[in-house]
Amino acid sequence: MTVIPIVLTFDKRIVLAGAVAIQSLIDNAKPETQYDIYVYHPDIDEKTIQEYQKITENTRHKLTFKYISKERFKNAPINKHGSWTEIVYYRLLVPELLPQYDKIIYFDTDAVILGDLEEVYNEDLGDYDCAAVAMEINNENMISHKYFPENKHEYTYISSFIVFNNKRLRENNFIERIYANIEKFNTRLKFFDLDLLNLTCEKIKDLKYRYGVFQSIYYHDDFTKGYEYSFLKHVYSMEELQKEKENTVMLHFAGYPGKPWRFKKPPEEFLKYQNKIPKKLVKYTFRDFRKRLFSKV
Repeated sequence: MTVIPIVLTFDKRIVLAGAVAIQSLIDNAKPETQYDIYVYHPDIDEKTIQEYQKITENTRHKLTFKYISKERFKNAPINKHGSWTEIVYYRLLVPELLPQYDKIIYFDTDAVILGDLEEVYNEDLGDYDCAAVAMEINNENMISHKYFPENKHEYTYISSFIVFNNKRLRENNFIERIYANIEKFNTRLKFFDLDLLNLTCEKIKDLKYRYGVFQSIYYHDDFTKGYEYSFLKHVYSMEELQKEKENTVMLHFAGYPGKPWRFKKPPEEFLKYQNKIPKKLVKYTFRDFRKRLFSKV
């Protein structure tokens, strides 16, 4: 049995998405894979946590919820609309939060996992700080890097799926350097956790694109029409993108047309798992209802 530690971070606004992500993860695990899943949150109540525990009941997988105060990032910038709050930074605490592990996988909650994660977990990280999916070339014309000449990586790496080399990061005082960079760059941070990951990690290993397939790529027969293609085409060939799309492991509901739980008709890949989670976890916020009302999909 391969035991793989997994970290997710979310709050009470996206209880539904979190449940779907976890359900998809365990449903697509190989028989010899066991996930130890840790959810870090600032405000999820005990009754909701008890409903979550039903997802892993009678399975080989474990699910643990742990509280983190938003005060830990009270001096970090967040966006004005409130969609990206302090919890976007929680993933960067992973090396500190679980010292018993030398390696951990983190992935975003607005996603479904369509394959087993043993292969990616077994990536040899060597002297890399982490492994992540490259999104765009690092040059002054690209959206992420033009703000940071200090960033010396060849690519911008997405922070939605990360294999952390915890042992190396702890040895190199990663958390301390994260806080130093929050203070140093502060209002210059545009993509918050993504910027900090790229600025603070010394070496990042490339993961296959299948671990971060955007919905605009996944759902387009001609993915060159997908919004994110304009960034990806500088990193991957057409053949690579087609192959990775066909072997998608993480389907990321980022970018256009929005979050699937806000669609009038959510995609099959989301509904399949939503229909399996405890009914009490199918929760919507006022913002979700408003988005669904005006949704065109």
